[in-house]
Amino acid sequence: MPCHRRSFTAAAIAVAAVACAPVGRFFEEAFRERPPAPIDRLTTASDARIDSAGRLLGSFVGEGTSRAVHLLSSDTALIGELVRRWSPRRAADPWEALDRARFLRIPIRGEKEPPGGGPIVQFARIGTPEGRSGVVATSLVVRAGRCGARGGRGAQAELVVEDAGQGSGPDLRGPVIGSLLPGGERPGAYTRRDPPPEPSDSLTNVLIDRTRRAIDSTLAVRFRAARARPVADGLLEVNTLADIDAADVVAYDVDGDRVRYAVSLRERRIAENGDTLVAAGVMAWDADGLWQQSVFRPTYLRLRRGALSGYEAGRPVYWRRLAAIADFGFRRDNLWMEQVEVRDGTVLWGILQPSDNVVVAAAEMAGPCR
Repeated sequence: MPCHRRSFTAAAIAVAAVACAPVGRFFEEAFRERPPAPIDRLTTASDARIDSAGRLLGSFVGEGTSRAVHLLSSDTALIGELVRRWSPRRAADPWEALDRARFLRIPIRGEKEPPGGGPIVQFARIGTPEGRSGVVATSLVVRAGRCGARGGRGAQAELVVEDAGQGSGPDLRGPVIGSLLPGGERPGAYTRRDPPPEPSDSLTNVLIDRTRRAIDSTLAVRFRAARARPVADGLLEVNTLADIDAADVVAYDVDGDRVRYAVSLRERRIAENGDTLVAAGVMAWDADGLWQQSVFRPTYLRLRRGALSGYEAGRPVYWRRLAAIADFGFRRDNLWMEQVEVRDGTVLWGILQPSDNVVVAAAEMAGPCR
């Protein structure tokens, strides 16, 4: 090959390499995992619904016992539709009908049964701390709230499901996510969850300290006038039932190969004016601190005479009882938790997928209307 051709070829390769470098960096940056935006709070809205064929579908939060699992929903759109379709009174206003009845047992039917009766509910899958199991629905009940026919506040739908006879599958007890299956689809074989190892005491302390510093940094910007400082002792209860000066630390599976740690913190601070505040938030980390994710945007609560209340423009909520449970279709975990609204004592049970901070399902378990 003549020298000028070899020189041209070498120059072309060099130019192509230089031109491809930015493209490679672009794709690397485009596909790099990023922490999702934090959310403010759990809400009771969900994907639970009744389709055009009368099938009850969607995801539910719940808790299991040794014999059965109770799946719950406070979604007023779903409950209103259940009452509207299957209340014996056939009232135009479903909330008036439910308030008069107080309690409505809706008969459920299978896919091959003749039309009539209640919605079609047959098989479901549940995820627990022990793994995934198939279950079969046995009863559906709707209860009215104590606040009367005021938009359905406090109403609750409860679907009871039992083991679908798959043999000695994972234990049903504990926090649960349930997903109803469409069209008579069977749930398939059970799968046991292989939980990641819990963090050591030293790593737990590191995770709590990271969370403390990150939350304080965010709150210092949001509540500049508070000028809050930590309480002198700084002692926390970890993974107990305590609400104040406490933390929950839970290991969860990201994708089968990676482990992260969710941390819920509720810790006292002293404001410049002498007010006692409680810093509350939920974050996720990896062991090395390279991954930092705010799950719920942190907030301040005011603590006075042993009672919590809202503080200025902060959200009057905090989160506790974190647990990792199996997801469906993926080798990853969801986070189960309680959210407490301090103004009226409302407690929500919720399921959140931490990969994108999406609330999968939530239900109101306590409050002024329950």
